[in-house]
Amino acid sequence: MKTSLLACVVIGGVFLSSGCVATRKWVTRTVDPVQNRVTAIEAKNADQDKQIATDTQQIAELDRNLSRTDEKLTAAVADAAQKATVAGNAAKAADQKADNAQKSADGAAQASAGARTYAENLSRFVDDTNKLKLAKPGTILFATNQWALEVEAKLELASICEAARGLNRYVVEVQGFTDKTGAPEVNEVLSQRRAQEVGRFLVNECGIPLRNMTMLGSGYAQPVGDDKTRAGRQQNRRVEVRLFVPEVPSVVQAASR
Repeated sequence: MKTSLLACVVIGGVFLSSGCVATRKWVTRTVDPVQNRVTAIEAKNADQDKQIATDTQQIAELDRNLSRTDEKLTAAVADAAQKATVAGNAAKAADQKADNAQKSADGAAQASAGARTYAENLSRFVDDTNKLKLAKPGTILFATNQWALEVEAKLELASICEAARGLNRYVVEVQGFTDKTGAPEVNEVLSQRRAQEVGRFLVNECGIPLRNMTMLGSGYAQPVGDDKTRAGRQQNRRVEVRLFVPEVPSVVQAASR
């Protein structure tokens, strides 16, 4: 564009130099406006070039800012991911601790339940041990006004001793009686002597500890036969022997052999 303008100027100069006044006027009217427009366009282009340069610089700065922002975002995302991983691991560890604590609590509950069951069983065992059950009864008969043991009486007592053999806990009750014949005071002493004679045999001949035995003379207190008959009076002249053991199956079975 500048070359064309120069050509026009040269042409215009030629015409001017040729000396034609009309021609010079025509050139002035024609070339000057063109030159002015060219100058204005060039000035405008220069302004546009400056604006473009400014815009380019701003775009470059914006691009740099975007790059820095992107780096920050990338770093922030990475940091957040790392923190999320750490938090996840911490949550897993907490869950594991909670599971272990729950297992420990369950184990403690089971142990407590087991201890409670054991205590209940032990309590029942002690109660059953303290509760006595009749394991073997026996009756020893006596002649009138007598307290000496006959052969049949000793055999009966021997069977009771055999039932008590090997037991850890037992009680032997010995209770003497008489018929109605004679004074009550005499019968009281006679029943006591009969009970003592039976107890002496159990201790001396069978080895039953005296601490496991109770003896009582009751006189004519609990008749079992008709005292108006000879047979009834014979049934009343007696000593009742009762072997008691705890209400524990193994002990009762041992006593029942």
